[in-house]
Amino acid sequence: MIKPAAVVLDSDPARRNSLVRSLYGAAWHVEPYESFEELRAFWPSASLVIAHDDDAAPRQIFDLLLERGRWQPIVFYAVEPEPSRIVDVILMGAMDYLAWPFPDAVLNERLRLVEARRTSFAELRQKSSRSRKLVASLTQREREVLLSLAQGASNKSIAQDLQISPRTIEIHRARMMGKLGVKHVGEAISIALYADLSSSPSEDESLGTFSFNG
Repeated sequence: MIKPAAVVLDSDPARRNSLVRSLYGAAWHVEPYESFEELRAFWPSASLVIAHDDDAAPRQIFDLLLERGRWQPIVFYAVEPEPSRIVDVILMGAMDYLAWPFPDAVLNERLRLVEARRTSFAELRQKSSRSRKLVASLTQREREVLLSLAQGASNKSIAQDLQISPRTIEIHRARMMGKLGVKHVGEAISIALYADLSSSPSEDESLGTFSFNG
């Protein structure tokens, strides 16, 4: 049986060693790293990253994953984390956030849940990433039409809101659907929802992030 593999990233030796021992005891294969620079240089093939939240770590890790075009489940932990910080990191894309120290039983249970959710979460991420790339191919006007359709607007009301003719809306709509590779409006709306189009107001903004909202 293949052991589950995890990366532990923590600059504090005592904390890092304690977590590594806990994971070894639960039959995990563990690769410990002392710094983000070390992790970046020797990015492992492990399926799970468990990292201490030192303020910069979450953004560094998610930016690195984005840069390399990959996704992996990540769990962060910290001593007495503020609830607002937990929310922020979860919104960046973390699958869980633990308060250090935590008993082995708690760690094992939380990691079991992460592993169980990993497949469905990865599929969602893939759909989101693909949808964002498709939406990125649209012009600003085509995005506006798609967003309006996703909000339930008709061609006529969209034309009124954008102060252009219904015929022009039809042209933008046809081009938009062609670029998205769909034949039905419902499919286009699904892509808009997966891409979270409402959080991407500018054509120049990056569409590739690993947060839940954008």
